[in-house]
Amino acid sequence: MGNIRTRFFEGLKTRPVIAGLRESAQVEAAIRRGVGVLFILGEDIFALQESVAKAHAEGRLIFAHVDLIKGVGRDEAGVRFLAKHVGVDGMLTTRSNLVSPARREGLIAVQRLFVLGSESLAAGLPAVGKAAPRFVTVLSSGSHLACGYFPSCCFASALATLQKQVEAVNKR
Repeated sequence: MGNIRTRFFEGLKTRPVIAGLRESAQVEAAIRRGVGVLFILGEDIFALQESVAKAHAEGRLIFAHVDLIKGVGRDEAGVRFLAKHVGVDGMLTTRSNLVSPARREGLIAVQRLFVLGSESLAAGLPAVGKAAPRFVTVLSSGSHLACGYFPSCCFASALATLQKQVEAVNKR
């Protein structure tokens, strides 16, 4: 099946959308729509385990936002648990100190950065540079502009629910 990074990029070539999901019921819908990469942005640990099983059964990659999953610590042990016992493919976090443990566990580390203006961008750049995540996702109305400041691969988060919205975001 290839390594996770290769599968990640191949999945985005096929369907250039990452589904940000808050409930396990949304996992099945995203899979039916052909989404290859799923970001779980809030569940409890038991629902997450079910979502991982569903996603993997369909050949999808699934990432968990460690800061938002109920029942797992927001620390190194929590990251290790997600990797070894839940089986996620990657992890999202706003916490720079969790990026290295995620990489050590073989997870794709995605650091989320909220950019409200030039000051938060200036403050976030050194933190992301020091943590060295594989990917950065920027949450901002100007996220496609902010991505130019990061040496690692950057995703511009956008609220897109219709195909034409997705196409417009991907043109930027």
